[in-house]
Amino acid sequence: MLKKYDNIIAIAGRNLPLKLLALLLAVLTWWFVAKENRTVISFNAPVEIRNIPNGLALETFIDHEVEVRLQGPSAILSNFNTSNIQATMDLSKCKPGKQTVKLSLQSLKIPVGVSVVKIVPGDLNIVLKETERRKIKVSTKIKGWGLIQHRIRNVEIEPREIEVEALPEEFTRIPVVYTREIEVEPGPEAFTTVSRVELKEGNAKIIGSPDVRIKIHFHPITEEP
Repeated sequence: MLKKYDNIIAIAGRNLPLKLLALLLAVLTWWFVAKENRTVISFNAPVEIRNIPNGLALETFIDHEVEVRLQGPSAILSNFNTSNIQATMDLSKCKPGKQTVKLSLQSLKIPVGVSVVKIVPGDLNIVLKETERRKIKVSTKIKGWGLIQHRIRNVEIEPREIEVEALPEEFTRIPVVYTREIEVEPGPEAFTTVSRVELKEGNAKIIGSPDVRIKIHFHPITEEP
C-alpha cells in the first residue's frame, strides 16, 4: 500500500516546474479574464424621442443627455465609439399631460459581450399636448427682390394655402409660411418653378406635400422714346 502511494508521489513530482508553470499561467489567465469582465466605462449620450402619438406634440423638451455606464472586456470597450450611442425614449403609449417616461436599457445598440450597468437618470419628465390643424397662407422669397420688384406684375402660388399641424400657441408665430428663396431672371415670358415650403417653428409640421408651384408674371418692357 505504501509502495502505491510512493508511486503516486513520484509521478506527481515528475516535471514539477512545468506543472507549476502551467498552474501559474492558468491562474493568470483566469485573473486576466475576470479583470476584463469588470471593466466599466461611463459617457454621456443624447436622448432620442421616438413614436410620438398622432395628434400630440411635446410642449417643452430640452435636449437632454444621460449618463450611460457600460461593463465588458477592456479590449472591446477601449476601442468602442460612444459617439454613435443614443438613449431612446418611446412615447407610443403616452397620453396628453405631464408624465414620467422610463428610458429602456434595451434601446442602446452595444457590442456583443458588453452590458448596460445603468442609465442616469433612468427616466425623464415630459409634457404632451394635443395639436391643431390650420390652413396657413404661403408666400415666396425672391432673391434680390428690391432690384427686380418693379418688373414683377404678380405672383401666382399653387396651392395658396397649406395645412399645418402645430400646438395652438405656435400658430401665433406662423401667420404665414415661406418657400425657399428662389432666383428669378425677369424676361418677356412668365417664370415658373417649384419650391419647397420651409417650416422651422418647434413642433409644427406640414400635412401633405411641402412643394408649391410658383408662376411669376412680368410687366412688358417699354422702350424709351
